[in-house]
Amino acid sequence: MRPTCIYLLAVITASSIFSINAQGVVINEVDVIATEDNSQFIELYGAPNSGLEGLTIALVTSSWLGGGAYGVEVYSAISLDGMQLDSDGFLTITPELNTAVGAVALYDADLSVVIEGEAPPQEDVIDALVYGNLGPSHPQVSGILQALVPPGTGLLYEGEEGNAQMHSMSRLPDGGAPFDLNTYALQPASQGTTNVLACAGGYLEITNVANDTLCSDQGPAIATFNHMTDAPTASLTLFIVDQVDGNILASASGSAINFEGLGDGLLEVFAVSHDTPLDPMYTGVGLPISGVTSSGCFSLSEQPYIIFVETCEMPACDGGEMLDASGSEEVLACLTPDGTIVAFGYYSEAVEDDFLFAICTDEDTIITTIDVPFYDFTNLGVNDYHVWGISTQGEIDLETIAPGTFVGGATALECDSTGSSALLVSILECGEAGLCDDLIISEYIEGDSHNKAIELFNPSNEAIDLAPYTMELYNNGATDPNQELNLSGLILPGGTYVIGNSQATPSLQNTSDVTSQITWYNGNDALVLSHNGEAIDIMGVVGQFTDDAWTVSSGGAMAEHTLVRKPNVGHGTTDWEESQTQWDSYPQDTFDFLGSHQVTCGGLGTMAVGFDAPELYVNEGGGVTVSISPTYPIEDIEIELNIVGGDAVSGIDFPDVFPLSFNFEMGLLNSQSFNFTAIDEEDPELQEDVLMALSVTSGGATLGIDTLVIHILPSDLEYPVYEINQVRGTSPQGILDSIGVACELRGIVHGWNDYPSGLQFTLIDPTNGINVFSPISDFGYSVVEGDSVRVRGVVDQYLGLAQIRIDTLLFEGSGFPSDAPQFVFEMDEETESRIVTLKCTELVDLDDWTNTTPGFDVRLAFGAQELTMRIDANTDLFGTPAPVGVFGVTGIGGQRDPSAPFVDGYTITPRAQSDLTSPVNADFIVNSPWDGSFGSVEIFNLSTGAESYLWSMGDGTTYNETTPLHSYNEAGTFTIFLTAYSETGECNSQTSFEVVSNIVNVEEFAGMILDAFPNPTSNGLTISSKQTALSYQISDALGRVVKTVSDINSHVFEVDASDLKNGVYFVSVQSNQGAGLVRFVKH
Repeated sequence: MRPTCIYLLAVITASSIFSINAQGVVINEVDVIATEDNSQFIELYGAPNSGLEGLTIALVTSSWLGGGAYGVEVYSAISLDGMQLDSDGFLTITPELNTAVGAVALYDADLSVVIEGEAPPQEDVIDALVYGNLGPSHPQVSGILQALVPPGTGLLYEGEEGNAQMHSMSRLPDGGAPFDLNTYALQPASQGTTNVLACAGGYLEITNVANDTLCSDQGPAIATFNHMTDAPTASLTLFIVDQVDGNILASASGSAINFEGLGDGLLEVFAVSHDTPLDPMYTGVGLPISGVTSSGCFSLSEQPYIIFVETCEMPACDGGEMLDASGSEEVLACLTPDGTIVAFGYYSEAVEDDFLFAICTDEDTIITTIDVPFYDFTNLGVNDYHVWGISTQGEIDLETIAPGTFVGGATALECDSTGSSALLVSILECGEAGLCDDLIISEYIEGDSHNKAIELFNPSNEAIDLAPYTMELYNNGATDPNQELNLSGLILPGGTYVIGNSQATPSLQNTSDVTSQITWYNGNDALVLSHNGEAIDIMGVVGQFTDDAWTVSSGGAMAEHTLVRKPNVGHGTTDWEESQTQWDSYPQDTFDFLGSHQVTCGGLGTMAVGFDAPELYVNEGGGVTVSISPTYPIEDIEIELNIVGGDAVSGIDFPDVFPLSFNFEMGLLNSQSFNFTAIDEEDPELQEDVLMALSVTSGGATLGIDTLVIHILPSDLEYPVYEINQVRGTSPQGILDSIGVACELRGIVHGWNDYPSGLQFTLIDPTNGINVFSPISDFGYSVVEGDSVRVRGVVDQYLGLAQIRIDTLLFEGSGFPSDAPQFVFEMDEETESRIVTLKCTELVDLDDWTNTTPGFDVRLAFGAQELTMRIDANTDLFGTPAPVGVFGVTGIGGQRDPSAPFVDGYTITPRAQSDLTSPVNADFIVNSPWDGSFGSVEIFNLSTGAESYLWSMGDGTTYNETTPLHSYNEAGTFTIFLTAYSETGECNSQTSFEVVSNIVNVEEFAGMILDAFPNPTSNGLTISSKQTALSYQISDALGRVVKTVSDINSHVFEVDASDLKNGVYFVSVQSNQGAGLVRFVKH
């Protein structure tokens, strides 16, 4: 339905000419310009079965008076006496109407008042409609308007949309106020029935004009249309029709249709609107479009939409890029008496050409040519070989591909092309086990939060005992392992062993054979699989630090990806440069492959086909590309894609073009794709999902990612404005009570964009905070803390965290203050998406602080809780040393709890270095044993970040000095406790040290007086005495002898301390006159 054209008269004389409509009857529809099959008519509407006695219809037009002047007269008057509205409230009369300029007026008067040939009465007018193709100021029109309608009322033109014969002037909905032109619409006539149409063919507009021309021979060729109709609630079926004979070529429910396989030429697309199902006897291929029918209302579009389809020309010839069947540029294979089969694959634009594989020497002379993508190299022996692709059209000159000829000279009758690159095949003498004789790392998952796992695979023919194997993790360029896992158990031939993270989602944990901190990795850490202490497989480089994640040649990386070892890899490697070419990459949180793996190990392998991703998002009215890719294309395969689930409705929420078929030809590695379109409806809807599944209809391929969920994001919703706290209520199990609520929230932006492919930040208003998330769009907004925004979307919950998935973001301003931090003593639901301060926390393990992009998690001790602190690479905290000791932290509260009840997994994310207070760390050492010979106990306070101290000496004595002076009165072992307080006094750190007190007879050492310098020392010290030293002995603070030296015989001698650890030591020196004792500090 289009808006009507209403001409308004600027000045109209007002008078009391209009009658109160006692019967409630109005002019409901007028059809002036009719077709040969349909007559002109006037339709009245009011209370059902109402009598119309005393009412008259006047047909009014202008009359020429001469001299450029026009009058107004009634050219026909119709009495309604004896007539009544039907049981639905309608009455239709079919007079002959003036088609140029005129009016229909309804009077509360009889024929004695409304007289033909005279001017229409200006009193007792119940309702009137003025029509014509002239403006309101034209003399033919202005007089009619002044005579019949209130000031400010205009006129309608039935031909405004260029299709007057197919339209009438209709009130929509039926009835309405008299004289109100805003209630009229131009739409197909509905004589004697409601103007709310059950069906209306309307017309089609294509959503993407580029699809006016489509290739019919390159997979699904889907065109999507907007149906412009006056019956938006009716069902829609599209028909592709032969322009020549008018016969149906294809049909589909909904607003999209597939032109695949329909050849070349101009094709017509008709829309059929209907309120009951179409009769299938008349909608089949080959039947005329004119015969389509239904038991209810049905209507064909006014005009067809024309689409040009063609069989698109492929490139003349394209030898393409030759790879192995898994997509690698080179392959190693073992020479075995049972066969040495290598499978190939290639990418080419000339998919319909003839294709040969040329087995060549490493100097590119042809050994043989074959037409299948695999070859047994057994008879060729150990050597390097090249495999080239040759694309041809027409008869090939056999002499140009004969053995011994150069591969680049191949020629054919119509066209020929040798590929752009060859596959390097290295045949090795590997012994009995071949290259599949030991464990390999077969899969690596680095997903969202703690979704991390490592899969090991046994490619051999024997069960492998895991006892001699270890997995080692090297964080942040370390040369010694930060985590080490000794494996146990047995892996059967072809079996897997999965190491998962204990805080991963349940699906990952259920697949894991063991959970371990070996999975506390980020993308720039190194993993090593060792057998009897010797590395046999690695990921990354040990001892090399990099800010970015280790990348693989398939386009992924060891951060935020799933990596699966290619099937042709059956042996580990300790060379990362080699290893990074051996992985297929999949999107973050792809778990479809975990728990099973396949390798070829000199055999042919198995072809696999699957979706490129398990999950996609699309806005209503938008599209998203769905891709399907093969590996090991060793045979021709047919795949069918079906809709198998979800709550979206085919033909209403997305095009009814399924199932779709795909043919994957032997040897070709090319992906195939189509554009999935979400139909733009007017009804408000929450998120709807479409579950797609692949099935093999011909061939022996296995399926990789065999299901795909497409999320159609919410649209057309009503958005009441709420305070954030109104949508943050939870049950005792931590489950939001507002999931699925559509709303508008307003607040101040905090944090940064934590989801680069879309949008994610924290929004806080005076009542509460919430996570804002969009998986597919940033709405052109760059996140800046302090901005004021409005967001619209639907509330949901992810890993316990309340969030709003948005479809609209409105920027309001910038420079607003951020939320004031709240001191909290426990993290819970109230701290989510709020700025909170934790007074005294401490890292659980300093090795968690890895400084790896795009961020890393550290475990944080906070009272009785263990939290996760996220350090994001967007902050200036990233790249700094780990804070040692007890510190305060301010940041954005969050939650990552993998399963209900959602009452755990709380997190905090600081936004800058200033969000961490200076840590206080209590640390000291004591000169022990202590014997009193040099006075009080020697204490060395090594604490950092402390403002004040409390010492408890273990004998009931306490001090507040930085370094106390204390002596024990008796022998024994005493524990000294030090509590160091931060500068604010709010946090403290505590440590202890045991000191042994020995009662020493001072006379034992009275014989020697010793001088020692430098003291403290870093390498050595010089000791001098008046007596001749004979020998000395060094003891540590615990009284343990660490070095003895004799035969000194000197008054001055050197003591080597370079090999001692930092700490306090005692040197006991012997002479003929007695013993001497001196203490020193190695620092």
